[in-house]
Amino acid sequence: MVHQYMKPNDYKLPTPSDLAMEQQLLGALLMYNEYVESVGAILKSHEFAEPLHARIFSAIIGAVNAGAVASPFTLRSEFENDPGMKSIGGSSNYLAQLAVLARDCLDPLVWAKQIHAFAFRREIIQAAQEIQAAATDASIEFGPEKIADYAESLLTAVTADCSSSGAERFKSLDDVAGGVLKSIGGDTVEKTIPFGISALDEATGGMRPGEFIVIGARPGMGKTAFAAHIAKSAAQAGNPVAFFSMEMGADAIALRLLTSLAFTRYRDQGGEWAVPDSVPAYEAARRRQLKPEQLNELFALEAKLAELPLKIHEGRGLTPNGIVLATKRLQNELKARGQSLGLVVVDHLQKIRPDRTLNGNKVGEMTEISNALQQLAGNMKLSVVGLSQLNRETEKRDNKKPQLGDLRESGAIEQDADLVLLLYREAYYVTKRQKHPSEHGYNEWLNDWLEWRHKLEIMIAKHRNGPEGRHDVFFHAPSSWIGDL
Repeated sequence: MVHQYMKPNDYKLPTPSDLAMEQQLLGALLMYNEYVESVGAILKSHEFAEPLHARIFSAIIGAVNAGAVASPFTLRSEFENDPGMKSIGGSSNYLAQLAVLARDCLDPLVWAKQIHAFAFRREIIQAAQEIQAAATDASIEFGPEKIADYAESLLTAVTADCSSSGAERFKSLDDVAGGVLKSIGGDTVEKTIPFGISALDEATGGMRPGEFIVIGARPGMGKTAFAAHIAKSAAQAGNPVAFFSMEMGADAIALRLLTSLAFTRYRDQGGEWAVPDSVPAYEAARRRQLKPEQLNELFALEAKLAELPLKIHEGRGLTPNGIVLATKRLQNELKARGQSLGLVVVDHLQKIRPDRTLNGNKVGEMTEISNALQQLAGNMKLSVVGLSQLNRETEKRDNKKPQLGDLRESGAIEQDADLVLLLYREAYYVTKRQKHPSEHGYNEWLNDWLEWRHKLEIMIAKHRNGPEGRHDVFFHAPSSWIGDL
């Protein structure tokens, strides 16, 4: 449906174009700002056939990049004096009608690609017309070589971004080798973000900008505790962190961080395996069952937690585009203060709502989610950590240690990740077969429990740039504290 104030027969738009498609896409962006980032990566304002639409698109992009909401109401004043808007009844009417047309845009990314395709075709037509004019009207001294050079330059300029054989996609080996040697032989040290675990940092070198890291585990293995530990360690090292909690509330994450800080203080004082009751436990804190001295301990640590450059986003219902948009807004806020975002943690991938449903095709949905996070890491030069559930196949095996193929809907996740860490706690299964002191075999069970209760196995199952292997760390489950053995 085309807006009643702007009909195709009233405008001599360049062809090929689709005015209704442009209106529907703009309406969708006004209603759902989370698509702006991904659409902006496909489409530029000058590619709209209608100049007014190009100006509206630029205004939407500008508002979102500034961290504001782009809606018919917020953009109304910007177009009050726009001549094109006045000619069709004013900004209030037209912007509101665009929002109504959002319902006809079934997929903003598909619409954006089609509008981009129309623009490309118009540029090809224009280039062909100019080549035709040059061949028809050129003076006699304008020989075949010059006409050929002119035609080639026009076509190259138009097709450079779309042709599969664009020369600019090739990089000189000499240039690449020189850059590599300069980077490894210079005084500048590559900035990495620590995991906060000595063996893991030594094996991986830490988390690098542009890396997509996946942490996989079955429930009960400590995924969220490990994610909180990574976020805390990165923040303590001075790296601003964005933590997207897709399942737990921000208060629950903050409480885990507080109880782990309380255990850190105990460990720093020389504590080892026998943990006293004075150390606050997360579950007791959540149930409001702490003793007064334990509660005072957490209150004393509040200021220390507040100092960390760590932001928690309750991401329930977020799509990949929503995560990208929220990350970019936070990055802009940090840049305004002279800082730079270093790490994004997403807990967890299976709770992300896909940007578009694929008729129950979970593998397809996870492919889009995984690709989006990989691109987020690469495009914004961030370390991105995504937690992932493992499928139930591990429960059917005698040896329940996870394998790379156990990643749920794992195809794209395994392929996209630069580093895959799998977590395993034997103590989880030891607890399930707990025996009463009066039962036969209790002493054997107790020995197993004492051996495994504070051990977490971290398996580097995939490492694009280094060795794989297993590393055991200390895990105090009651306080969610993770660290070196």
